[in-house]
Order: sequence, then structure tokens, then C-alpha cells
Amino acid sequence: MIRLLSWNVRYFSHATRGITSLDQTQRGIASVIAKMDPQPDIIALQELDDFSIRSVIGRAGGRSKRGEPVSNFDRFFESLNRESLERGGHLYQAQFYPAQGHKGGLPLYSTGLGILYRSSLQQVDHNGPEPHDITHRRISQLSKLKQKRICAWGRFRDGEQEFDVFNTHLSLPAFLKRASGPTGGRFGESDNQVKEIESLLDFVSRTSDLDATVLVGDFNALPGSRVYSTVAERLRDAHATHIGAPPDHMVHMHSAGFMNLRYRLDHVFAGRRIQFHDFHDTAPYGRTHPWVALSDHSPLVGRFSVLPRVAESPVAGAPTLDTSTSIRA
Repeated sequence: MIRLLSWNVRYFSHATRGITSLDQTQRGIASVIAKMDPQPDIIALQELDDFSIRSVIGRAGGRSKRGEPVSNFDRFFESLNRESLERGGHLYQAQFYPAQGHKGGLPLYSTGLGILYRSSLQQVDHNGPEPHDITHRRISQLSKLKQKRICAWGRFRDGEQEFDVFNTHLSLPAFLKRASGPTGGRFGESDNQVKEIESLLDFVSRTSDLDATVLVGDFNALPGSRVYSTVAERLRDAHATHIGAPPDHMVHMHSAGFMNLRYRLDHVFAGRRIQFHDFHDTAPYGRTHPWVALSDHSPLVGRFSVLPRVAESPVAGAPTLDTSTSIRA
């Protein structure tokens, strides 16, 4: 059984409204994860500012002198392991997936994704050094100004079964372009977002066995939108399936907020061999959420198992169970 947590942590800067990252917020997020019972086996994070003026200005020198990690992701990773081990919990391994602002020097800001996993879970492969670029650049002359969007990937083995985890954060709807679709809103209805999700799904299909795939992240897309429906053609909404809810019901199970506005922008999609058993600790974003002070998103948390592969019998054509771990690369 695998417990998965997916969370947009807003660069550990929610307390400053995104202006600068805070150790207090980073330690707070590490602490609440370490205190979970049971702890997650895999942690997928979005909106990580690893090393930039925004994240380390005025603090990098002091951290180096004290022999502390300078990058925000390394500091979070260290905090999580320290508190987890103090509680007798997991020792985690981590993979950072760079997106924006990682070509040397100290950029104004940097972005990336992260996947952490308990050390007893075998990571078979990943694309950490070169995550797949899904950015839709409509105007080539302005492409350098467009924030890069990526898809992070890790393949894991749990016992006899392998499965793939994809983590992403899609762009917001294009500001100057009209968006139209079944939800009547903008989130998930813009052409630039549809182009990005099509690129992502093409990468997922080429890289993994869709039946043993989990896709998580901040999609900036409402349930029932064009983006959501494009994913749902290949993978099911695991949370909606588990509770038996249609997309128009999931719209009201908010995962993010801005001022008094609430949205369902974060999702967990899964293939046919991924069976989710519960979504305990998943709660709607809002003032009553216990972790509302840590981010403008609430985490999605669920437990799943990987079902054996079903193969065709070479004799009668009847389905037979195949526990082979081979996955199409």
C-alpha cells in the first residue's frame, strides 16, 4: 500500500504573500507531513523556489558559514528527515526537478517540482536532470519571458509491482486570450493550457504503462474543463472515482484559494491498475483547514495499491493474472 501526498507549497512563502520564502513556513510544512499517521510514502510538491533572490536574499552567506544547506529544497528535505526520524518515521530520499532560473548565477526567482519518497521504496528511474518541457510558447519572440512548465517523472517498485508517478504544474490561462469551454470559466479552458496537457499526456504515454500511472499536481483547471476532460479520456480522477462524485460535484471540493475565492485546481489521476483505498487527510481548502496558514493550496492525500497486470491467455484468450514487473520504457 502506497500513501501519496501532492501539495502546491507556494515557494514556502505564503506568510509573506509570495514575496520571500520563510524558514518558518518550510519547517511548518515539514513538521505537519512528519506528524501524519501514517506518513506518506511519496510526496509530490509544486511551486518550489530552490535558489534565487526571492528565496535566499540576505541569508545565503549566513547559511554557508553555519554549514547549513543554502537551497530551500535542501533545507526542507533536511527538516523533514530530521523531524520524521525523531518520531521514528520514514527516512526520505528526494529528487528536485528544475524548471525556471537554473542556468547559473542568482536569478530573481526560480521554480521547480519535487518528488520525495521513503528510502525503502525503490526508485527505478526518473527524469530529474532534464524534466520534460511542456510549455506552450505561442509567440516565439517572447518565449524567453514565458515561465517554463515541466512534467516530473519517477518510476518506483513496491514489492513485485512497478508504477509511475508524474508531477506537474500547468500554466494559468493566457491573459490576453479568450477562454471558452463547458465550465463557463477560464481555469482549464484556455488553448495554452490544452496544448500543455496534450504535450504532457504524450510524454506520459511514451514513458509509462498508462494502467500503472499516477498523475498529480496543480493543473490550474476546474473539474469538467477542457484540460480536465482531456486527461480523463486516458486516466480517471481517482478522488472523484473513490467517492462516486461527478465533475460538477468535485468543483465544490476546493483545493486552492485567493482572498475569498475558492477553486478545485489540484487533482490526482490514475490508471486502471491503480486502486485508491482512501483519501484521509484530504480536506477542502478554507479557513477551517488545519494547514491553511502554510499555503494557498491544501494537499491531496490518498492511499493506493497497484493491481497485477492482466494478460491475455495464449490458449483460450481468457484474461490471466501476470505479476511481471516489466514496464514499457
